Amino acid sequence: MFRSRLYAGCLAIACAVVAHASTISISDVTVLHQYQQTTNSPCVFDNSSCNQPAGFPAALLPVASSYDQDSLTYTVGQIRAIVGDSFFVGMDVNQTSTNQKLSLFSMSIGGALTDSTNILTVGGMEVPPTVGGGNGNGYADYILTGFTSLAGLDANTTVTFHVTMPVVNDGREQFFLLSNSAPAPTPEPITVALTGGGLLGLFLLKKRVAKS
Repeated sequence: MFRSRLYAGCLAIACAVVAHASTISISDVTVLHQYQQTTNSPCVFDNSSCNQPAGFPAALLPVASSYDQDSLTYTVGQIRAIVGDSFFVGMDVNQTSTNQKLSLFSMSIGGALTDSTNILTVGGMEVPPTVGGGNGNGYADYILTGFTSLAGLDANTTVTFHVTMPVVNDGREQFFLLSNSAPAPTPEPITVALTGGGLLGLFLLKKRVAKS
């Protein structure tokens, strides 16, 4: 009796998590080559050309007319070591003249659904290549944002992803993790020139002192 009540309680909690899953938003990329797939931005769904860090494999999408695919199972520690606790997902589209469609992308933590797209269009949302016809292989055409942060979670907690695309053509897609942490600022040309000039001055001064 106690066991059945415990099971019912756990089921109710799981259902509550599913019912209150955060909504993942999708938006197209408008800047050419803005988000690139690299070993620092590993794929969770692969098209056989992803650059993966050691110990972080990806699920190879099938050559098919549709996807309904689970990712491999990761741990919070694996993801945290590569992209940190807060991330979004880049989607690289490959297609013919017929637009592909995405109807679901989701993330589950510890076996419970935590984040999911809410695409209400019939049959899914059309996802043609962006920025004048496509960013090229290895660059995101779309980004998926709104994922739950992994901060505070035990490193051994499991994380999985799922993608459903009812219309697929012209090869596989890539879905890759991108860190939310801001990139290091690029020095402005004048800063670089001043720094270089200062180092050169120190070198010449040291050389002059050595001669005297």
